[in-house]
Amino acid sequence: MSDVAATLDTMIDELRTERLLLTPLALDHVDAYYRVYGDPRTWEHLPSGRHTSRGESARAIERSMQSRRTYGFGHCAVVLRQPVGDLAPGTFLGSAGAAMLAFDAWNLGYRLAPEAWGHGLAREAARVSLDAARAVRPETPVTARVLAANTASVRVLERLDLDLAWSGTSSDAPSGPDDTTHLERLIFADRPLDDETLEAVIALG
Repeated sequence: MSDVAATLDTMIDELRTERLLLTPLALDHVDAYYRVYGDPRTWEHLPSGRHTSRGESARAIERSMQSRRTYGFGHCAVVLRQPVGDLAPGTFLGSAGAAMLAFDAWNLGYRLAPEAWGHGLAREAARVSLDAARAVRPETPVTARVLAANTASVRVLERLDLDLAWSGTSSDAPSGPDDTTHLERLIFADRPLDDETLEAVIALG
């Protein structure tokens, strides 16, 4: 069971699961965060997304910090509370959480270091993040987008309290080298989405 700890103003300070501690991302995490987000193995299905500089990771963390200040939640640093395989307690694994989109919907996301794969940790982190987003803004839908080719991530979402809302591509061909809208994606949501919201999520690619 996840334990969602929130302040009186419904700002998430800390999340705990049996094996994980999630705390708000801060710039102190930038080096460890960059090691995960700059690792090509974590971007096997979307190479163009890999962070190529420490500054890019710092900007991503700053966006998460702003999400937390504005909406009460953002992405969190994921740290082990107990040994898992060869990983020691206190190991920084990556990040998980939810970011508010430009419209009223959360985008659930997670990315863990390859060394953490295969232990069910991504599902554990995603589960508690989903609970937190719902606790902060229960009126706001939680969505998650995933490339269909990323079968491991698809399995994580299928095991959460989410339903498949859409699958397909946003375009027939890429408009440029960094455009991924032509790749098949799945969109999951924790409730039925109105047409406007679903179309807006699809348009994100």
